[in-house]
Amino acid sequence: LPDTFASRLAAQQDETADNSIGNITGSNSVNVFLGLGLPWTMAALHWSVAGPTPEWKATRANGVPYEIAYPQYQGRGGFIVPAGSLAISV
Repeated sequence: LPDTFASRLAAQQDETADNSIGNITGSNSVNVFLGLGLPWTMAALHWSVAGPTPEWKATRANGVPYEIAYPQYQGRGGFIVPAGSLAISV
């Protein structure tokens, strides 16, 4: 929300509104790259250290345990987001 006010102020005070466009573009880029990249990196590091836990082994995707549904992660666990599970957050 502060970026909105900063962009509005820059658009009002600048003849060409170049600063407001730069502010919007930069702000959105940082939000996307940090908002998605940082948590994903932290989860990847966690799974590389922790490995599969009993809770992970018991988690199911469409009724199938993760170890069977995602054989590439068998024996090492992983940060998995099954397709379609992000719709409620968007």
